[in-house]
Amino acid sequence: MSKKDAKQQEQTTPHYYIGLMCGTSIDGVDVALVDFSGDQCRLVASYLHPIDNDIKANLRSLCSLSSQENHLQHFEHRIELLGELDQKMGAVFADSVNCFFEQHQESEVPSIQKDQIIAIGSHGQTIRHQPALNSPFTIQIGDPNVIAYQTGITTVSDFRRMDIAVGGQGAPLAPAFHNAVMRTQKENRIILNLGGIANISLLPKDLSKEVIGFDTGTANTLLDVWFLHNHPEADCDFDKDSQFALQGKVQNSLLKQLLKDPYFELPPPKSTGREYFSIEWLWQQLNATEEKYEPADIQRTLLEFTAITISDSIQRLDLDGYKVFTCGGGTHNNFLIERIQTHVGAPVLATDSIGISGDYLEAMTFAWLARQRIMKQPGNLPSVTGASEAKVLGAVYHP
Repeated sequence: MSKKDAKQQEQTTPHYYIGLMCGTSIDGVDVALVDFSGDQCRLVASYLHPIDNDIKANLRSLCSLSSQENHLQHFEHRIELLGELDQKMGAVFADSVNCFFEQHQESEVPSIQKDQIIAIGSHGQTIRHQPALNSPFTIQIGDPNVIAYQTGITTVSDFRRMDIAVGGQGAPLAPAFHNAVMRTQKENRIILNLGGIANISLLPKDLSKEVIGFDTGTANTLLDVWFLHNHPEADCDFDKDSQFALQGKVQNSLLKQLLKDPYFELPPPKSTGREYFSIEWLWQQLNATEEKYEPADIQRTLLEFTAITISDSIQRLDLDGYKVFTCGGGTHNNFLIERIQTHVGAPVLATDSIGISGDYLEAMTFAWLARQRIMKQPGNLPSVTGASEAKVLGAVYHP
């Protein structure tokens, strides 16, 4: 076979990777099967795997900043819970892959078998993200040994800690993927991810300019925790169609208090998580105003707060023309999108409009990061995370 024929065969042979993502909202495991053959990045099939309600509750408990943490007995209990959930989430991630193949045996991917998958990229479930400490760290659970063994597929995980080791924030990592697959010389693009935490990627049309990306603050996290606090028996764990928020009115005194948080004045690189924008954080803000608010008014104010902090972050980029594209669960919150559009003063479109599934973009990111690791290519952008250098990210676990 000639070199030309070999190259053509290489470009047409599928390069299948699977990406797994369970974000700070803990609403399920996104599974994305991606083909990276040639120069493409094609979502072949996807699947949303449910998480048992008891596991969700324990994850939220583990993520919370309990006032009893200094009590030794309680601390030991949390260590036990961490170890147990690490194993359980490993099994959940493995089940998500196994169920994906079961569901697609007779549908759109009947010809794809497990042995055709080069690797799984598993983000893991974030329990703590503390990049600003003197000894910074980030913790994601979901034992990749369990995933590799129970699926029989090589698994790549632990993507964030190498970036932290070289002085970075360890997040966000998605801008590197956005840069690889969504950047164009036709227009400045901002990719807005509305997960539990909101983050943006600025992709300049001038290819000589660096990509900028950072967490703007909360997206769904506070909306979800406040909704659940007031609706513990609800069928879903989020404010569907903003029905609760729409019952209330924006409280300007509370809004001003929320916007005082110093995080919003920090320059990038910066990242955050649900351990910062938590229910405890919200109680502190409510207590600081010395006023009493109706629960629906708080929900409505939190939604406006989310829209404003995202808009302010975008406008501080001081761009001369750009388009905003959204992904993540918050994309389906039409009222939130409407309020973001109002504050930004420009249309906010779904990434689906440029050929990338907004629901599975983050899972696709970790399929791409697994590919980068297997190919020994960098997975971070120092201009985004603040790392001292670009590094190969992740550790490889064989079945």
